[in-house]
Amino acid sequence: MKKILLLLAAVVAVLAIVLNLPTPKTADVANDNSFVIGPVNIFDGEKWREEKFVVVREGWITKLSMQRPDLDLPYRETQGQVLMPGLIDAHVHVWGEALQQSLNFGVTTVIDMFGDPNFLQQHKAARAETRQAKHADIFGAGYLVTAPNGHGTQYGIPVPTLSEPSAAPEAVAKRLDSGSDFIKIVYTHAGAAYQHAPSISYTELEATIKAAHQAQHLAVVHVADHASAMDAVKAGADGLVHGFFDRPANDELVQLMRSNGTFIIPTMALYEGMLRGELNDELLTAENPELPASAKASLNKSFGNTRFPAHFYNNLLLTTERLYQAGVPILAGSDAPNPTTAHGWSLLVELDMLQRAGLPLESVLHAATAAPAKAFALPHQGRIADGMKADLLLLDAGATTNLRALFHPQAVWKNGFEL
Repeated sequence: MKKILLLLAAVVAVLAIVLNLPTPKTADVANDNSFVIGPVNIFDGEKWREEKFVVVREGWITKLSMQRPDLDLPYRETQGQVLMPGLIDAHVHVWGEALQQSLNFGVTTVIDMFGDPNFLQQHKAARAETRQAKHADIFGAGYLVTAPNGHGTQYGIPVPTLSEPSAAPEAVAKRLDSGSDFIKIVYTHAGAAYQHAPSISYTELEATIKAAHQAQHLAVVHVADHASAMDAVKAGADGLVHGFFDRPANDELVQLMRSNGTFIIPTMALYEGMLRGELNDELLTAENPELPASAKASLNKSFGNTRFPAHFYNNLLLTTERLYQAGVPILAGSDAPNPTTAHGWSLLVELDMLQRAGLPLESVLHAATAAPAKAFALPHQGRIADGMKADLLLLDAGATTNLRALFHPQAVWKNGFEL
């Protein structure tokens, strides 16, 4: 009898412990930015992970684990879908509702390549916060550096221009004082067949890059042809914010970009719209997305009746493929909302173009997550790791092999809140 009583006492004690353990809550992730999610296949921005569960506390990722953690947090149970970082569009121009429109397509961070510094300043604080938000984070160049009457001066924004190399340090300092996160420069080679408005000189280009680097900031360059790209890389540019299609990248340029660590944002979706104008219709028909009226209007704009040689499109693909194969960092950017592009949607088109250029799926995803985060030193974006913001996409399990799953995310989180 004594043994039976002792056994019963032990059972009661065990039950008491079990009943007092924290019971996982059903996740109300639309109103709570602390939760556990899993089991999922995790792409962390660079590679596929073995861990299957992610812990989020107050909008910050705090842990990845193999087993479901025993925590007093809401639990979002999944069935082996793909979880990846929110997308980063590395080349946009934003105003109005652009940040909200981007987020609707899973783009949780954008890098603005030229815009009103006041708009950028208004949104800077949100980059390090995890309050509920309905817009993407923004990093930006503010005013670009261009020649008098050069590219960028035609849009009605009072852009300070550069007229001599000695003025470069002051030009850079003024932009950084106004809130620029990096310096963007517009440049065209003096003998280029495609003259992109008046341009600063090569000496002014060198001086501006040097001034940016002395201020410990990136200098990226807008180019539109092979010769201009070569000049920019020789001058020390950290990145090219456009590809080019007048000719394929030659071995000298490819090797120089590789040895210098120069990245490129090919903006192939933009160029496809210019050179062929077929991919938007193809993908819109196949994926049938919900687009706001402003996006439809932007996609329906054109570059006029200019006809380009058919091989220019092949040059575009070949250059991107050569640079990727050489190990040059490739970043995904749409250049929205230029003609034939729209915020959010066109980044997905750009990813499709990168795949057509020969990048494997993992590299395509990397180009829109950890790659731009690393290139622009974004502190909390683009990765699934301890200390990163919980900007997340949940995709169909088929996303491990099918890029098109990105067109239909099952869930999007911004700062840990589900949209």
